[in-house]
Amino acid sequence: MVKLMTIQAFSERVGVAKSAIRYYEEKGLLGPVERSEGGYRLYREDQIKTVRLITSLRMADISIADIQMYLNETNTSKRQQMMADWIHSIKKRRDVLDTSLRYLKGNSLNERIYLIEKERETVIWFPAISRIGKFGELFMEKAEELKKRNVPIQNSYLKYISGLDLIQAEIGFSVPPTTDTTWMSGDVYKEEMASAMCIAMPFTGSFENIQDGYEKLFNYAVTHDWLPTGDVVEWYRGNDLSTVELLLPVTDIVKRGV
Repeated sequence: MVKLMTIQAFSERVGVAKSAIRYYEEKGLLGPVERSEGGYRLYREDQIKTVRLITSLRMADISIADIQMYLNETNTSKRQQMMADWIHSIKKRRDVLDTSLRYLKGNSLNERIYLIEKERETVIWFPAISRIGKFGELFMEKAEELKKRNVPIQNSYLKYISGLDLIQAEIGFSVPPTTDTTWMSGDVYKEEMASAMCIAMPFTGSFENIQDGYEKLFNYAVTHDWLPTGDVVEWYRGNDLSTVELLLPVTDIVKRGV
């Protein structure tokens, strides 16, 4: 005969509060086998394993929706893939937390270094060659080219490639993801810039001396053990080329589910 337990006995057996057990039932993760004559919930011995699995996954910050899918999945390979995906996601979130801690410990505000989250963007890049601090006309020229194609610009970027006096670089413009790019040719290309956490530094000096800003940001990153995941870029908001921030991505961002 199968031994049944009241919710009180079941709660004491698994070490989980009755309110949590009721919540798991409400979310469809667990259900009582039957009810007593008095209407009380009754649970089986084999449900202990399920509750312990649920509580373990919740402590690992796995969402209720993901746990539901895992419990309902009968294919072992698919279950293993779900577990692998969770491990990958948690490692990424750990990177974000490590980045946040490093920022707070690094006297960053006094250095005028900021931590920002950059959303995913679609960027069209154009090749550009000019002297340091003289890229303004090329920005306007390429922006006008996109305007003629009815492409709205959200942000503008400059990425250093090589050179000391005469600089080889790329000028980029973030555009809507659905932008038609069939017209692109040669060295013009589209890039999907992933969401990332960045350290950022406003640059307020003369554009001819912007390499000083690069050096300061790089030195800060090295001193405080930041691990860059991309290139430093100059970030201009919209069409405003009078103010610039230097960005250095330091970790990718994983969006968390509910």
